[in-house]
Amino acid sequence: MSVRTQEILIGFGKAKQTDIATANAVGGVWQLKKLNAALANPKLNTENDGEEFGKGHEYITEVFKTSWDVAGTIEKYLSAEIAAWAMAFGLGKVVKSGANPNWVYTCTPPNPSNGDAVELPFFSFIEQIRPGAGVVLDRMAVGCAVESWQVAVASGPGRANSKITIEFVGSGKLTEPSGIALPAAVVEKLLPSASLALTINGTNYVTNKNIISLEFGGKSNIRLDDGFYPGSGFQTPADSTSGAIRGRMEYGNRQFNLKFVARFVNGSDELTKLKNQTTGTAVITLTYDVNNSLEVTFAKVSFSMAEVVDTDGRVTVSVECAPMYQAGVISAVAKCSVDGICQ
Repeated sequence: MSVRTQEILIGFGKAKQTDIATANAVGGVWQLKKLNAALANPKLNTENDGEEFGKGHEYITEVFKTSWDVAGTIEKYLSAEIAAWAMAFGLGKVVKSGANPNWVYTCTPPNPSNGDAVELPFFSFIEQIRPGAGVVLDRMAVGCAVESWQVAVASGPGRANSKITIEFVGSGKLTEPSGIALPAAVVEKLLPSASLALTINGTNYVTNKNIISLEFGGKSNIRLDDGFYPGSGFQTPADSTSGAIRGRMEYGNRQFNLKFVARFVNGSDELTKLKNQTTGTAVITLTYDVNNSLEVTFAKVSFSMAEVVDTDGRVTVSVECAPMYQAGVISAVAKCSVDGICQ
């Protein structure tokens, strides 16, 4: 009997793990839908003795388990719930406030010089197909962190005009079966592009009715190889033949990006701002209702590129911004009705 990829169930930590090696408990996990079918397939890395001397020949006689990798991608329509999760786990420093049904998560990148953590919050990622007596797949990757997140806002009708893509990496630690009974899927509140409010470098692009598309996001550049330090541990504790797993995953030089395409008309000043290296803030807001929204603020941006191009027969300007540090780089205020995100 064949198995459809649409039978895949996914769940992941709504709450953060207490440390890289301690999996989320059932109460800290939620189930959401996604758009991409790809699985977060664990990868066992191996080596062999083919290049070694003393065998009397050049052929392989032994294969060794060396280490484990986990990586995955979550593509979704942008909702208040996944936006709050992505900002909390993707930026890393979270202050929760508010009350039901208006929980507020104020998120910023941690600053080690202020004593903040050098690792992002960890979560567990669960994949299941036909869990129960006829199980096809049931596994949990423990100790995952967000490597990158990217929001894309576009023109046109339909849910696809507002999407988010999240890439994550893991310590390599696996639990099979997961031992998790996934809760009912969360009913999400979408943040459509029609709700956009956008001001970049002194210009309100929604009031001017000029914005065509917008992308923004961040990348953690997690130092994966550094996770395999002496004593980092094995897939099976105390079994040196089971393959090493990571004992830490520190972020590297973090990068943030912002780019947009707007109609280019008389009065458009993007090229002038590029030449003059004018700086200003960028504030992006997407809203479902008063209790569910996302507001992302880049503290200071300048234009690093502005080109006049063609978009569907219209003269447009394609702009890339350079996010700069000014008492911080980026902050996000995410509101939703779900309590306990990254707590």
